[in-house]
Amino acid sequence: MRFRAIFGSMLLALANQICAAQAQDCTPLQLITSVNLIPQDGRFLVPVTINNNSAKMLVDTGGGISTISSGATDGLGLHPIDGARIELLDSLGNVSKKYVGLDAFVIGGLRTNRIQFMVAPGSGDSGDIAGSLAGDVISLYDIELDFAAAKINFFSQKHCPGKVIYWRHEGVAQMPITLQRPTGNNSRTGFASYVDRGAHIWLPVLLDGKPFHAMLDTGSSRSTISAKTAKFILGVSEDSPGSTPLGSVDGDPKHTAFGHVFSTLTFDGITVTNPHFVVTPDLIGDKDPNNTSRSDTRARRADDYISIDLTVGMEVLRKLHLYVAFGERNLYVTPASVPQSAPVAATPAQVPTPSQ
Repeated sequence: MRFRAIFGSMLLALANQICAAQAQDCTPLQLITSVNLIPQDGRFLVPVTINNNSAKMLVDTGGGISTISSGATDGLGLHPIDGARIELLDSLGNVSKKYVGLDAFVIGGLRTNRIQFMVAPGSGDSGDIAGSLAGDVISLYDIELDFAAAKINFFSQKHCPGKVIYWRHEGVAQMPITLQRPTGNNSRTGFASYVDRGAHIWLPVLLDGKPFHAMLDTGSSRSTISAKTAKFILGVSEDSPGSTPLGSVDGDPKHTAFGHVFSTLTFDGITVTNPHFVVTPDLIGDKDPNNTSRSDTRARRADDYISIDLTVGMEVLRKLHLYVAFGERNLYVTPASVPQSAPVAATPAQVPTPSQ
């Protein structure tokens, strides 16, 4: 017994020495670049340079893959190629396999001389929004989203674990995140026939006490929940008390949405009361010509397993201050705080090219 006690003490001392050494080796936060955001219609745009042309892109963590709007390609002198190895789907059922190659892309102090963006599905004019900056690019860094100060800060992922909140705050939530949607194997054959691409931010939340994996979506002014999820898990439908009709989402009278105010939305101890959600029809893949029937079931099609049950949009997020530690796979959340200066930025850096 004595030998075991001594041996245990030796192991504890060794562990303490290793932890102390690791603490000395880790580095404090290193700011790479800080960029002022432009508020617009409840969302935020970021100024960029595309092939020496000034442009504005939507900060869109819900996009997963960065895109150029189809209506902006001509003005930017870009020539879409219809032959990407992946399909990009939107919530209205549209699909795109087009992409463009950029000779130069600059955001703040970050620059790359070659990068490819997908062309966004749909043919609508996005006005002065040239595209969306999404998870495939921003996940190469850690990012801070300070909506009160209208700032996005890019940090190195090499820092002391958990030492990321440098601003004054009252309470902090720390939640694990995944960059692909957590999903079971939905195939009878045991073979998953699709692979998600891009980098969406999925996090655990409670909506009216029910657990969900929600997508963090800075590209949407409103939070959303699918009609099927609202009905079968929360018992909410268009006829429920407090539901407000919002009309068709795409001109089809069968594809209607409605608003609903829930009681609470909770992020690991931080609770938002009376969150307003838009309950949306399930249309992903609806207009995909390649959404063929699967061989292992006559009841499902290939895109039918790609759905978004719950998103947390800017109506909620603008009340918060976020640090997305992509390197740690953690999200840190505090209530919106008084604007505070970030650490001094390092020298201008190169944007790594997202893997395809």
